[in-house]
Amino acid sequence: MITKQNQMSKILYYFFIISLLTILGCSKDPCNDLDSGVYKYPEKEAKGKSLAESIELYRIPEQVLQCISTEGLILSCISYPEMRMIWTRNSLQQGFDYIEDKCNGYEELWRREDKNQVFIDLYLLLDFERNWTDFTDLENGQYVDNIIRHELIMAQDEILMDLTDNEKLDLFQLVLEKQKVKKLKSQDFGVLGMAGSIAILSRIMLYDQYPPFLEKYEDNWGMMVAVDLIQGIHEMGREEIMNFSEDFLEILKNK
Repeated sequence: MITKQNQMSKILYYFFIISLLTILGCSKDPCNDLDSGVYKYPEKEAKGKSLAESIELYRIPEQVLQCISTEGLILSCISYPEMRMIWTRNSLQQGFDYIEDKCNGYEELWRREDKNQVFIDLYLLLDFERNWTDFTDLENGQYVDNIIRHELIMAQDEILMDLTDNEKLDLFQLVLEKQKVKKLKSQDFGVLGMAGSIAILSRIMLYDQYPPFLEKYEDNWGMMVAVDLIQGIHEMGREEIMNFSEDFLEILKNK
């Protein structure tokens, strides 16, 4: 015979189970499903779908954007499946503008207060002096493309105009050092492989209104295009920018 007490016990038991499952379901951390802290895009699911459908599938869930680390967010933006579309426009800047509009990770990235320092730390890890002959042409091309992606994002106003004085010095010095390595290994990087670092150096000097560079920039259409659109610039132009950068670096150090 089922008593009222037994019925009440069963009701309380089921209520406890349901409550427990609800709590566990709500408390599940969506960032536990990240791959080494980086968002894993559903590329298999997107296979065979239209570009518009794929872009919608590649939107990073809001819950992930709220819990992912800044490093993980940067690497997620860099590994965005359609990032290759940067090469489909007339310039790298136009290519980035197109991707920024599609990838919802950037809106969150620009809000992160630690983004600049994290970018500097990640950039330090890139090996510009590796033995390129140990790798295939395809592997080398992919490596240069990865460097270009880092530099292209770092060259944006949301980064460069948000730098503290210390961050500006660190980034400018680091990028100039990397550009010197690129110059020595120009056969590996090519003209476009140097476009990002040249743009970062130039834009920092431009935003700081460094007179020698500003005068050259305003008087040289080719340099203006290279800086504004992030396009390749001839060797003489790169040399001029690097010379300006050497002098400007001393100014930053003495601030």
